[in-house]
Amino acid sequence: MNGYTGHTLWVDLTRGTTTVAATDDQALKMVLGGRGLGIALLTKLAPVGVDPLAPENPLILATGPYTGSGVFSAFFNVTTKSPLTGLAAASHCGGKWGPAFKRSGFDALVITGAAARPCYLVLENGRAALKDADHLWGLGTLATEAKLKADHDGAEVACIGPAGENLVKFATLMNSHRAAGRGGVGAVMGSKKLKAIVVKGRIGTDIFNKEKLKAISSQGGKKAMEVAQAFAKFGSSIAFDFFNAKHTLPTRNFRGGHFPDGSLINAQALKDKYFVKDRGCLTCPLKCGNVHQVKDGPYKLEEVEGPEYETLMSFGSNCGNSNLESILMANLLCNDLGMDTITCGNIFAWLMDLQESGIITADDLDGTAMKWGQHESMLALIPKIAARQGIGNLLAEGSYRAAARWGPSALARVIHAKKQEYPGYESRRSFGTGFSLATSSRGACHLRAQLYVNELFVGEFQEKGFEAHMDTLLDKEHFLAIADSLLTCKFGMRNAGYTWPVLTDLHNALTGADLKIEDLKRIGERIWTLERLYNLREGVEEDMLPSRFFAEDLADEQPGGDRIDKDRFVAARRMYYQARGWDLLGRPEAQKLLELGLA
Repeated sequence: MNGYTGHTLWVDLTRGTTTVAATDDQALKMVLGGRGLGIALLTKLAPVGVDPLAPENPLILATGPYTGSGVFSAFFNVTTKSPLTGLAAASHCGGKWGPAFKRSGFDALVITGAAARPCYLVLENGRAALKDADHLWGLGTLATEAKLKADHDGAEVACIGPAGENLVKFATLMNSHRAAGRGGVGAVMGSKKLKAIVVKGRIGTDIFNKEKLKAISSQGGKKAMEVAQAFAKFGSSIAFDFFNAKHTLPTRNFRGGHFPDGSLINAQALKDKYFVKDRGCLTCPLKCGNVHQVKDGPYKLEEVEGPEYETLMSFGSNCGNSNLESILMANLLCNDLGMDTITCGNIFAWLMDLQESGIITADDLDGTAMKWGQHESMLALIPKIAARQGIGNLLAEGSYRAAARWGPSALARVIHAKKQEYPGYESRRSFGTGFSLATSSRGACHLRAQLYVNELFVGEFQEKGFEAHMDTLLDKEHFLAIADSLLTCKFGMRNAGYTWPVLTDLHNALTGADLKIEDLKRIGERIWTLERLYNLREGVEEDMLPSRFFAEDLADEQPGGDRIDKDRFVAARRMYYQARGWDLLGRPEAQKLLELGLA
């Protein structure tokens, strides 16, 4: 098919074999590439109930037809069974690795088994080789990438750090400070003793209509530069002040939605004091990945990309921390050790909450005092988590599982959905956004629907309430499933004005298919439904908000912030299931499966 290389690489690390096979054209027609192809393969290959860290759990890396083909096209997707949630993890990542992977000659890479010793994989122009990685094991992601790029001229590198090697359940896969960040995909890679994947090549991909593709890409890039100048200048950190002003910025483990010291750690503070240069994904005109430096002091560092909004929230406001240099260092440590900053920062906020509530003491944390804003303690714990040293061994399990150590009162303070810690959106002042985090197919995730755009940026739900806009949620869940499968940047495409008609034209120009808008929407719904079916198979938890949201008002002295009426949530969930064609327990009905070609 146009838009694809036509080849998938299968690697069995137990046997040490690599096999090239044709990519399944029928699967591509049903679910595209990227996230769609990932969930189709995971459903087929993963044994029911498999331990996420067992050799039999497949690790699937996939590009889409748009990867490397135009503006905002630098992304690839990683799918596996998540060690953090037990559900389907599908994490997308930008940078330069995705297009280089596709140029190496493959649409997808399916890794099963586990090597006896550390190894890394080299892909170049349709060929694959496994190489010894004993000399890399234990290195951070930055040193690993630098060494492998020196050994393989012109290559791009995706790798894990010590957190992945030590099976931290929220370990990431990194390339050049860019993370496939949520769900613990790095731990799955570590369980297979696979340190890195090196890619290079010059294999091109046939495009059906290059002129149409070029026009869509060019127009999108131009529009994005016109409407997103602030985003281009500051990156996602520009959102920090917006959410703080809306009183939806998680503060002190979601006790409040407003951080009084926000001006000390916002985008302008980053730009004024620490900015070095812009950096962007391949072919991206926005270059949102600002690079920062701390020139002296206890948190001196030469270079770090970011922090992005979520990291400013998780290590900043949510921990009551107004020391920006400590957040920069926490971001660097997590990137180098290979850990998700959202989960890691939320763990610290939770520990601070527990200590202040008297549920735990410093003795429970190997003598570490965790008080609001105590950044020295946070930075001391990050390497311990990555190494599973002392109390770090417990915290490496994520806050939901760690809470078992201290009982129900500790679990009640965890802010999660389906065992994954929340991103930076306070639900008690944004009911629709909070609802979408609960229904997310990979645990709490702001990138499955991006409903905060509709609710907070645009204010769509003010007049009639969220429940009158249930179709908007479904539409966005399907739309972003397509974005993750084509693959394109969700932030770039939003600023570029990519709508269903644009994505349909883009897909058809790439592949030569003659899909209508409704056809592409059906594919998006099919991908979402496949994820639901897989999660049901593996024992998905109930779609539910954290219990505290039903029991506690926000304590930030700002308007609103009342606890959520649980009856309202349950009624909205019933409406959501009905709109989807699911039964009262959230199981897709036979008629819906038949409509989607899944029966």
